[in-house]
Amino acid sequence: MEPFKKLQNLFNKKNTIIIITIMFLLTVISIEILFSKEITIKDEDKKIAVETLSSNVDYVLKKAKVGLNEHDQLSVDRNTKLKDKMVIEVKRAFDVKVNVDGKSLDILTANTKIEDILKEYNIELGEKDKTNPSLDAVISPKDVINIIRVEEKMVNEEVDIPYKSIITYNDELGPGKIEKKRDGKNGKKEIEYRIVYENGVEAIREVINENIIEEPVDELVEKGSEKYLVASRGKMVRYRKVLTMSATAYDLSVESCGKTPDHPQYGITRSGTRARPGVVAVDPKVIPLGAKLYVESLDGTEDYGFASAEDTGGAIKGNKIDLFMEDPKDVRRYGRRKVRVYILD
Repeated sequence: MEPFKKLQNLFNKKNTIIIITIMFLLTVISIEILFSKEITIKDEDKKIAVETLSSNVDYVLKKAKVGLNEHDQLSVDRNTKLKDKMVIEVKRAFDVKVNVDGKSLDILTANTKIEDILKEYNIELGEKDKTNPSLDAVISPKDVINIIRVEEKMVNEEVDIPYKSIITYNDELGPGKIEKKRDGKNGKKEIEYRIVYENGVEAIREVINENIIEEPVDELVEKGSEKYLVASRGKMVRYRKVLTMSATAYDLSVESCGKTPDHPQYGITRSGTRARPGVVAVDPKVIPLGAKLYVESLDGTEDYGFASAEDTGGAIKGNKIDLFMEDPKDVRRYGRRKVRVYILD
């Protein structure tokens, strides 16, 4: 009887241990089921589901075999206590070039705003400094960020005020002749500028104030008048002298020229040319032979027009001119008239 009791006691002890073990396992499983969390990790294009009792971010990442480098970022703080159904997003760092203070930096960052990138790398901006693109621009991989150092200075500069040349025309001087009456002298003024430099290069120069120190002295010049005549056909002609003269007309009749057609000098001018319309006789002391002329009528009749001083006459002295015409009737009709004779250049 005694051995049976001992066996019974041993069996009871074993059962108790088994029951306790089973209860412990059930408790552990229940606790794990009750307190287990389902965490989703988004790593670029990958989604990783993790079940864990841990609330530690680093533990979950390690369990999911997700490694991070120095500049990668998470959507949650690493000290955050995880809860069921939470999502952790991994922002992988990418390459960006930053040009600053004469240096070109190749950096890694997971930030997409310039302002955050500069903070990450302790790049400070002065009050007037700017960036290109702007601080709030969204940055993509391989983008370039330019830091523009802006400096503003106020500068005073003394400059010359150029003098002016004042030209007056004098009919007494020959055409095109120049006579200086007074030398010109530059003045002086002080200009205050606001100059903006970008990365050491002048970008803006703005005049703030001007102060005249010395007024300029104008140069005075007299110039011979360029004289122009508008001929009857509207042509502009330059002349050097104009005379008011008494005009008559002549032809090749004996009464007019005193020679018959059989005379060896019949129809030949003093210059040796043949008489023709446009040839006039003049006093060489007043108008030189060979001069080009324009004869303007003063009585409203048609101008004789362009002419050439090629002939002389016994009665043509002083301010007299004789105009050749082919038709004796035109000569008689013309009579004697006042004309204005332009000696052309």
